[in-house]
Amino acid sequence: MPLLSKPIALIGVLLTSIMLLLAVPQVVPAEVEPTSGEPEQVYGFGLHLFRLGDYYRAVTELKRFTLLFPRHRRHDAAQILIGLALQSDAAYDDAMAHFQWLSQFNGETHAAQVGSFKLGEIPFSQGQYRLSARNWQRFLNVAPQGPLAQRSAYLLGLSWWLDGQLTEASGAWSLLPDGDPLSDRASTLQVEALQLAPPVHKSPAVAGVLSGVLPGAGHLYIGKPLQALTAFLLNGLFLAGAAYAVQEGLEGTAAILLFFETGWYLGTINSARAGAREFNRLQRRAVSHRLLAKYGLPPLDLEQLQRPALGLRLGF
Repeated sequence: MPLLSKPIALIGVLLTSIMLLLAVPQVVPAEVEPTSGEPEQVYGFGLHLFRLGDYYRAVTELKRFTLLFPRHRRHDAAQILIGLALQSDAAYDDAMAHFQWLSQFNGETHAAQVGSFKLGEIPFSQGQYRLSARNWQRFLNVAPQGPLAQRSAYLLGLSWWLDGQLTEASGAWSLLPDGDPLSDRASTLQVEALQLAPPVHKSPAVAGVLSGVLPGAGHLYIGKPLQALTAFLLNGLFLAGAAYAVQEGLEGTAAILLFFETGWYLGTINSARAGAREFNRLQRRAVSHRLLAKYGLPPLDLEQLQRPALGLRLGF
Protein backbone atom coordinates (compact mmCIF):
# COMPACT_ATOMS: atom_id res chain seq x y z
CA MET A 1 0.00 0.00 0.00
CA PRO A 2 2.70 2.54 0.76
CA LEU A 3 4.12 2.01 -2.75
CA LEU A 4 0.79 2.82 -4.36
CA SER A 5 -0.02 5.84 -2.21
CA LYS A 6 2.31 8.28 -3.98
CA PRO A 7 1.10 7.57 -7.55
CA ILE A 8 -2.48 7.76 -6.41
CA ALA A 9 -1.79 11.07 -4.70
CA LEU A 10 -0.12 12.50 -7.84
CA ILE A 11 -3.06 11.44 -9.97
CA GLY A 12 -5.42 13.07 -7.53
CA VAL A 13 -3.47 16.35 -7.67
CA LEU A 14 -3.48 16.36 -11.48
CA LEU A 15 -7.23 15.72 -11.64
CA THR A 16 -7.88 18.46 -9.11
CA SER A 17 -5.73 20.92 -11.14
CA ILE A 18 -7.58 20.09 -14.34
CA MET A 19 -10.95 20.60 -12.67
CA LEU A 20 -9.84 23.97 -11.30
CA LEU A 21 -8.64 25.12 -14.72
CA LEU A 22 -11.94 24.15 -16.30
CA ALA A 23 -13.84 25.98 -13.60
CA VAL A 24 -11.98 29.28 -14.14
CA PRO A 25 -13.67 31.33 -16.90
CA GLN A 26 -11.44 31.96 -19.91
CA VAL A 27 -10.68 35.64 -20.51
CA VAL A 28 -10.84 36.33 -24.25
CA PRO A 29 -9.86 39.78 -25.48
CA ALA A 30 -12.90 41.49 -26.85
CA GLU A 31 -12.70 42.43 -30.53
CA VAL A 32 -12.27 46.17 -30.88
CA GLU A 33 -15.06 47.51 -33.03
CA PRO A 34 -14.69 50.99 -34.44
CA THR A 35 -17.26 53.38 -33.18
CA SER A 36 -19.92 54.55 -35.59
CA GLY A 37 -18.38 58.00 -35.72
CA GLU A 38 -14.82 56.90 -36.42
CA PRO A 39 -15.14 56.47 -40.22
CA GLU A 40 -16.79 59.86 -40.53
CA GLN A 41 -14.05 61.42 -38.42
CA VAL A 42 -11.26 60.00 -40.60
CA TYR A 43 -13.03 60.98 -43.82
CA GLY A 44 -13.98 64.39 -42.45
CA PHE A 45 -10.41 65.14 -41.46
CA GLY A 46 -9.17 64.21 -44.94
CA LEU A 47 -11.84 66.41 -46.53
CA HIS A 48 -10.92 69.25 -44.19
CA LEU A 49 -7.25 69.00 -45.20
CA PHE A 50 -8.30 68.95 -48.85
CA ARG A 51 -10.32 72.15 -48.46
CA LEU A 52 -7.36 73.79 -46.70
CA GLY A 53 -5.12 72.97 -49.67
CA ASP A 54 -2.94 70.58 -47.66
CA TYR A 55 -3.15 68.01 -50.42
CA TYR A 56 -0.27 65.77 -49.34
CA ARG A 57 -1.75 65.13 -45.90
CA ALA A 58 -5.24 64.91 -47.37
CA VAL A 59 -4.13 62.06 -49.64
CA THR A 60 -2.62 60.26 -46.65
CA GLU A 61 -5.79 60.54 -44.56
CA LEU A 62 -8.12 59.61 -47.39
CA LYS A 63 -6.03 56.58 -48.30
CA ARG A 64 -6.16 55.50 -44.67
CA PHE A 65 -9.94 55.85 -44.78
CA THR A 66 -10.27 53.71 -47.92
CA LEU A 67 -8.07 50.99 -46.41
CA LEU A 68 -9.83 50.89 -43.03
CA PHE A 69 -13.38 51.18 -44.33
CA PRO A 70 -13.53 49.70 -47.85
CA ARG A 71 -17.33 49.23 -47.74
CA HIS A 72 -18.21 52.63 -46.36
CA ARG A 73 -20.71 54.72 -48.32
CA ARG A 74 -18.11 57.47 -48.83
CA HIS A 75 -15.46 55.13 -50.21
CA ASP A 76 -15.93 56.23 -53.84
CA ALA A 77 -16.00 59.89 -52.83
CA ALA A 78 -12.71 59.42 -50.97
CA GLN A 79 -11.12 57.82 -54.02
CA ILE A 80 -12.18 60.77 -56.18
CA LEU A 81 -10.84 63.22 -53.62
CA ILE A 82 -7.48 61.44 -53.68
CA GLY A 83 -7.25 61.99 -57.42
CA LEU A 84 -8.38 65.60 -57.14
CA ALA A 85 -5.78 66.24 -54.44
CA LEU A 86 -3.01 64.79 -56.60
CA GLN A 87 -4.16 66.88 -59.56
CA SER A 88 -4.37 70.05 -57.45
CA ASP A 89 -0.88 69.36 -56.12
CA ALA A 90 0.43 69.21 -59.74
CA ALA A 91 1.32 65.52 -59.33
CA TYR A 92 -0.15 64.87 -62.76
CA ASP A 93 1.45 61.48 -63.40
CA ASP A 94 0.22 60.15 -60.06
CA ALA A 95 -3.21 61.66 -60.66
CA MET A 96 -3.44 60.02 -64.09
CA ALA A 97 -2.42 56.65 -62.66
CA HIS A 98 -4.98 56.96 -59.86
CA PHE A 99 -7.85 57.95 -62.16
CA GLN A 100 -6.87 55.16 -64.57
CA TRP A 101 -7.11 52.68 -61.70
CA LEU A 102 -10.40 54.20 -60.52
CA SER A 103 -11.94 53.97 -63.99
CA GLN A 104 -11.15 50.25 -64.21
CA PHE A 105 -11.70 49.29 -60.58
CA ASN A 106 -15.26 50.53 -60.13
CA GLY A 107 -16.71 49.46 -63.46
CA GLU A 108 -19.75 51.49 -64.52
CA THR A 109 -20.21 53.54 -61.34
CA HIS A 110 -20.27 57.31 -61.38
CA ALA A 111 -16.90 57.30 -59.63
CA ALA A 112 -15.48 55.30 -62.54
CA GLN A 113 -16.93 57.78 -65.01
CA VAL A 114 -15.29 60.66 -63.16
CA GLY A 115 -12.00 58.76 -63.35
CA SER A 116 -12.38 58.21 -67.10
CA PHE A 117 -13.33 61.85 -67.64
CA LYS A 118 -10.25 63.04 -65.77
CA LEU A 119 -8.04 61.03 -68.13
CA GLY A 120 -9.10 63.53 -70.79
CA GLU A 121 -9.17 66.64 -68.64
CA ILE A 122 -5.65 66.44 -67.20
CA PRO A 123 -3.77 66.28 -70.54
CA PHE A 124 -6.17 68.92 -71.91
CA SER A 125 -5.11 71.33 -69.15
CA GLN A 126 -1.48 70.73 -70.16
CA GLY A 127 -2.08 71.45 -73.83
CA GLN A 128 -1.85 67.79 -74.90
CA TYR A 129 -4.98 68.08 -77.00
CA ARG A 130 -4.54 64.98 -79.13
CA LEU A 131 -4.06 62.75 -76.08
CA SER A 132 -7.05 64.30 -74.32
CA ALA A 133 -9.17 63.79 -77.45
CA ARG A 134 -8.27 60.09 -77.61
CA ASN A 135 -9.13 59.61 -73.94
CA TRP A 136 -12.44 61.45 -74.18
CA GLN A 137 -13.34 59.45 -77.28
CA ARG A 138 -12.64 56.27 -75.33
CA PHE A 139 -14.84 57.56 -72.51
CA LEU A 140 -17.74 58.23 -74.90
CA ASN A 141 -17.39 54.76 -76.40
CA VAL A 142 -17.88 53.25 -72.93
CA ALA A 143 -20.48 55.65 -71.47
CA PRO A 144 -22.26 57.47 -74.33
CA GLN A 145 -25.30 58.26 -72.19
CA GLY A 146 -23.69 58.95 -68.82
CA PRO A 147 -24.01 62.18 -66.85
CA LEU A 148 -20.68 63.44 -68.23
CA ALA A 149 -21.29 62.42 -71.84
CA GLN A 150 -22.34 65.82 -73.19
CA ARG A 151 -19.55 67.61 -71.36
CA SER A 152 -17.07 65.08 -72.78
CA ALA A 153 -18.42 65.46 -76.33
CA TYR A 154 -18.04 69.23 -76.17
CA LEU A 155 -14.49 69.04 -74.82
CA LEU A 156 -13.64 66.31 -77.33
CA GLY A 157 -14.57 68.70 -80.13
CA LEU A 158 -12.67 71.52 -78.47
CA SER A 159 -9.57 69.31 -78.16
CA TRP A 160 -9.68 68.42 -81.86
CA TRP A 161 -10.28 72.07 -82.78
CA LEU A 162 -7.30 73.26 -80.73
CA ASP A 163 -5.20 70.52 -82.36
CA GLY A 164 -6.16 71.85 -85.78
CA GLN A 165 -8.38 68.87 -86.68
CA LEU A 166 -11.47 70.84 -87.68
CA THR A 167 -13.34 67.97 -89.32
CA GLU A 168 -12.99 65.77 -86.24
CA ALA A 169 -14.06 68.70 -84.07
CA SER A 170 -17.28 69.18 -86.06
CA GLY A 171 -17.97 65.46 -85.84
CA ALA A 172 -17.64 65.49 -82.06
CA TRP A 173 -19.87 68.54 -81.66
CA SER A 174 -22.52 66.91 -83.85
CA LEU A 175 -23.01 64.38 -81.02
CA LEU A 176 -24.53 67.14 -78.88
CA PRO A 177 -28.35 67.33 -79.05
CA ASP A 178 -29.91 70.38 -80.71
CA GLY A 179 -30.81 73.07 -78.24
CA ASP A 180 -28.27 71.92 -75.69
CA PRO A 181 -26.33 74.87 -74.20
CA LEU A 182 -23.03 73.22 -75.07
CA SER A 183 -24.15 72.70 -78.67
CA ASP A 184 -24.99 76.41 -78.94
CA ARG A 185 -21.64 77.21 -77.37
CA ALA A 186 -19.80 75.12 -79.96
CA SER A 187 -21.69 76.77 -82.83
CA THR A 188 -20.87 80.24 -81.52
CA LEU A 189 -17.20 79.29 -81.18
CA GLN A 190 -16.99 78.12 -84.79
CA VAL A 191 -18.66 81.28 -86.08
CA GLU A 192 -16.37 83.54 -84.09
CA ALA A 193 -13.29 81.56 -85.15
CA LEU A 194 -14.18 82.12 -88.81
CA GLN A 195 -14.57 85.85 -88.22
CA LEU A 196 -11.22 86.25 -86.56
CA ALA A 197 -8.35 87.60 -88.62
CA PRO A 198 -5.98 84.76 -89.48
CA PRO A 199 -2.77 84.81 -87.47
CA VAL A 200 0.35 86.27 -89.07
CA HIS A 201 2.35 83.53 -90.76
CA LYS A 202 6.10 83.49 -91.37
CA SER A 203 7.46 81.06 -93.94
CA PRO A 204 10.38 78.93 -92.66
CA ALA A 205 11.58 78.54 -96.25
CA VAL A 206 11.70 82.29 -96.82
CA ALA A 207 13.49 82.81 -93.50
CA GLY A 208 16.11 80.23 -94.46
CA VAL A 209 16.69 81.70 -97.93
CA LEU A 210 17.06 85.23 -96.56
CA SER A 211 19.59 84.03 -93.99
CA GLY A 212 21.46 82.21 -96.74
CA VAL A 213 21.67 85.33 -98.89
CA LEU A 214 22.50 87.69 -96.03
CA PRO A 215 23.10 86.26 -92.55
CA GLY A 216 20.72 87.95 -90.14
CA ALA A 217 18.09 88.84 -92.75
CA GLY A 218 16.01 85.76 -91.86
CA HIS A 219 15.93 86.73 -88.19
CA LEU A 220 14.93 90.27 -89.12
CA TYR A 221 12.08 88.77 -91.21
CA ILE A 222 10.68 86.90 -88.19
CA GLY A 223 10.93 89.95 -85.93
CA LYS A 224 14.13 89.28 -84.00
CA PRO A 225 16.39 92.27 -84.72
CA LEU A 226 18.90 91.58 -81.93
CA GLN A 227 19.56 88.05 -83.18
CA ALA A 228 19.74 89.43 -86.72
CA LEU A 229 22.42 91.91 -85.71
CA THR A 230 24.37 89.24 -83.84
CA ALA A 231 24.27 86.84 -86.79
CA PHE A 232 25.35 89.56 -89.22
CA LEU A 233 28.28 90.74 -87.07
CA LEU A 234 29.63 87.28 -86.20
CA ASN A 235 29.46 86.00 -89.76
CA GLY A 236 31.07 89.22 -90.93
CA LEU A 237 33.88 88.93 -88.38
CA PHE A 238 34.65 85.34 -89.36
CA LEU A 239 34.76 86.25 -93.07
CA ALA A 240 36.81 89.37 -92.45
CA GLY A 241 39.25 87.41 -90.32
CA ALA A 242 39.61 84.71 -92.98
CA ALA A 243 40.19 87.32 -95.70
CA TYR A 244 42.83 89.06 -93.60
CA ALA A 245 44.57 85.75 -92.90
CA VAL A 246 44.73 84.96 -96.63
CA GLN A 247 46.13 88.43 -97.31
CA GLU A 248 48.85 87.84 -94.72
CA GLY A 249 49.67 84.42 -96.13
CA LEU A 250 48.20 82.52 -93.15
CA GLU A 251 46.33 79.94 -95.16
CA GLY A 252 46.04 77.53 -92.20
CA THR A 253 44.45 80.16 -90.00
CA ALA A 254 42.13 81.15 -92.83
CA ALA A 255 41.04 77.52 -93.28
CA ILE A 256 40.27 77.20 -89.56
CA LEU A 257 38.25 80.42 -89.57
CA LEU A 258 36.32 79.35 -92.67
CA PHE A 259 35.62 75.97 -91.07
CA PHE A 260 34.01 77.64 -88.05
CA GLU A 261 32.30 80.19 -90.27
CA THR A 262 30.65 77.40 -92.29
CA GLY A 263 29.19 75.91 -89.12
CA TRP A 264 27.98 79.31 -87.89
CA TYR A 265 26.55 80.18 -91.32
CA LEU A 266 24.53 76.94 -91.55
CA GLY A 267 23.48 77.35 -87.93
CA THR A 268 22.16 80.83 -88.70
CA ILE A 269 20.01 79.43 -91.53
CA ASN A 270 18.60 76.65 -89.35
CA SER A 271 18.00 79.08 -86.51
CA ALA A 272 15.99 81.40 -88.77
CA ARG A 273 13.84 78.50 -90.02
CA ALA A 274 13.23 77.23 -86.48
CA GLY A 275 12.40 80.76 -85.37
CA ALA A 276 9.76 81.05 -88.09
CA ARG A 277 8.12 77.80 -86.99
CA GLU A 278 8.16 78.96 -83.36
CA PHE A 279 6.66 82.31 -84.40
CA ASN A 280 3.79 80.54 -86.16
CA ARG A 281 3.21 78.23 -83.18
CA LEU A 282 3.00 81.17 -80.78
CA GLN A 283 0.59 82.99 -83.08
CA ARG A 284 -1.70 79.96 -83.22
CA ARG A 285 -1.46 79.52 -79.45
CA ALA A 286 -2.40 83.16 -78.86
CA VAL A 287 -5.56 82.79 -80.94
CA SER A 288 -6.39 79.47 -79.30
CA HIS A 289 -5.91 80.87 -75.80
CA ARG A 290 -8.25 83.78 -76.50
CA LEU A 291 -11.00 81.44 -77.64
CA LEU A 292 -10.23 78.89 -74.91
CA ALA A 293 -10.57 81.55 -72.23
CA LYS A 294 -14.02 82.39 -73.61
CA TYR A 295 -15.36 78.97 -74.58
CA GLY A 296 -13.52 76.58 -72.28
CA LEU A 297 -15.20 74.87 -69.34
CA PRO A 298 -14.09 75.08 -65.71
CA PRO A 299 -12.27 71.99 -64.43
CA LEU A 300 -14.30 69.25 -62.79
CA ASP A 301 -13.31 70.12 -59.24
CA LEU A 302 -15.04 69.38 -55.94
CA GLU A 303 -17.41 72.33 -56.33
CA GLN A 304 -18.45 71.20 -59.80
CA LEU A 305 -18.92 67.59 -58.71
CA GLN A 306 -21.28 68.65 -55.93
CA ARG A 307 -23.69 70.44 -58.26
CA PRO A 308 -26.96 68.51 -58.63
CA ALA A 309 -27.29 69.59 -62.28
CA LEU A 310 -24.30 67.46 -63.17
CA GLY A 311 -26.29 64.33 -62.35
CA LEU A 312 -23.60 62.52 -60.37
CA ARG A 313 -24.74 60.63 -57.30
CA LEU A 314 -21.67 61.14 -55.15
CA GLY A 315 -21.96 61.99 -51.48
CA PHE A 316 -19.07 64.17 -50.38
